[in-house]
Amino acid sequence: MSLHEVWQAAASSPFQPSVGKDSQLPLGLLLLLIGLILTGLFGLNRSLLSIPLFGIPASLAFGFVNSAFNYDSVADARTDSAPSQQMASPPLFTAVSTSARQLHLLLRCISFSPRAEVQITHSGIRFSVEEARVIQGLTFLDKALFSSYNLNVTDEEHMLPPFSISIVALLETLQIFGIADTTSSSRNPSGGFSSSYGNAFNAPALAVGGTCRISYQEAGAPLTITIQEGSVTTTCEMNTYEAQEGYEDDGGIPLDRESLRLRAIMRSTWLHDAMNELAGTNPTTLVLNASTASAPFFALAGEGGPFGDSTVDFMPESKNEPTPSGTRGKKQPLVMETFSVGTPTRPIKIRQRYKFDMIKRAGRAMALASRVSIRQDRQGVLSLQFMIDLGDGGNSGPRRDEGNGGIDVPPSPGSVAFVDFRFVPLIGDEDDSFSGTETESEEDNLPE
Repeated sequence: MSLHEVWQAAASSPFQPSVGKDSQLPLGLLLLLIGLILTGLFGLNRSLLSIPLFGIPASLAFGFVNSAFNYDSVADARTDSAPSQQMASPPLFTAVSTSARQLHLLLRCISFSPRAEVQITHSGIRFSVEEARVIQGLTFLDKALFSSYNLNVTDEEHMLPPFSISIVALLETLQIFGIADTTSSSRNPSGGFSSSYGNAFNAPALAVGGTCRISYQEAGAPLTITIQEGSVTTTCEMNTYEAQEGYEDDGGIPLDRESLRLRAIMRSTWLHDAMNELAGTNPTTLVLNASTASAPFFALAGEGGPFGDSTVDFMPESKNEPTPSGTRGKKQPLVMETFSVGTPTRPIKIRQRYKFDMIKRAGRAMALASRVSIRQDRQGVLSLQFMIDLGDGGNSGPRRDEGNGGIDVPPSPGSVAFVDFRFVPLIGDEDDSFSGTETESEEDNLPE
């Protein structure tokens, strides 16, 4: 019989001591007192007759006290072995990443709220953070980002329920060995966080390896993070909480992809620089203007600040530049790679207001990303989806998974990840021209 089988048999038949736990201490003290008294009497009257009268009873008293407490410790060890045998079962979910730095920087982009909802699927891990039901940030860690990914759930109907954790504690754990902050003054002009740019003495540049292991024993159990770097291993068990019920199937702010009014793709650095320019006047409201018929074609305005209003207008292509025939019907800003407002048969003008402080929550993602996809639906919900180049240490790029966060921008070749922000527009202002209950539109006849 193996040692494991012996412990299992012991757990099924726990030891029951002859003297209960509540009575062991008083009985032990009484026997100890009797033993001391008999020992003293034996010392005062040392004779052959005193040996059976005092010596032997004193020895038995001391021996019984020792055996009683030894049996109690064995019983406690056998009792404590039962929970350990239950925890010895393989966890429902395990994932190993060779770069805790990538996970830290992606999750830090959405760390504007203390808690994050986590959904574990066969395709990856979805993290979602929201605040006051008006802003939501989510990122999907595809299984391709991990060197090992195992979810021991075969039935799709019995998937692990979503849970929430402290994202602050998670970030502190991931950076416990010190992770260089890539959002420094020397920003990579092309976006991303490749180790070839920036400090030559950071961990990636020095090729300092480390692994991060994420495990989840069962529903309701703590989420265990184990980080190993060299000979140092750190294990953190974070409490999990029941996820709050969302007002949509995916638990987030709804974005109607069937009725998008604005679609634009540009370099994220342009948007980040524009937000920094507007932040100089400390505005309270961000006004988004977009049109393909007349100026402004795409402009961001900061209003309500104590230092006045400011506007960043992304100008269209110069009229002096030669353009192919048939392409002058629509104008788009020079910095835009893709720009569409309304439909080809019904061009519109968009003017929508958002809380400036909410848009600023996406600042970290703007600084890291290489591209940003700007979308707005008929209700005015704004989506900023950032494509972040993972650079070194990553495996193949993430696969598109519509059922896990709606990350639907096709990934470019290489190792990339997406961070999505959604914002609810402002409504109910005194000025009718700023009404945000529905995106304003005007029909224009474009020149042929």
